[in-house]
Amino acid sequence: MLNWSFNKEDTMNTDSTIELVSMALDASLMRQTAIANNIANSNSTNYQTMEVNFEQQLNETHFIGSSEELSTIKPYYQLSDHPSSIDEQMALNVQNMTHYRALIKGLNQKFSIMKLALQGTNS
Repeated sequence: MLNWSFNKEDTMNTDSTIELVSMALDASLMRQTAIANNIANSNSTNYQTMEVNFEQQLNETHFIGSSEELSTIKPYYQLSDHPSSIDEQMALNVQNMTHYRALIKGLNQKFSIMKLALQGTNS
């Protein structure tokens, strides 16, 4: 898991984008583990498919205004109510990898914008 800590006293940036993307990346890594376990145990009797609950928590949060509110959202594993096939898990794996790459790309763009802002016209 990514472990980025932010000291609220040392920063004037109230943008929680980096922290939120970091949490989404953690959820994506957890989802990768769940998918791998689901595939590995697909032929096991009485195995219940695992999922990661993160997006549902975000949807239930109407407005994230502070880091304190954001810190209440934590991705966690949960058992699924329905069985899943290997094909479905492979599709979820591709979707998760695509989502992870998009998050990394967005985070890199955010850092590039911050770098440009810090450099100003002195480049």
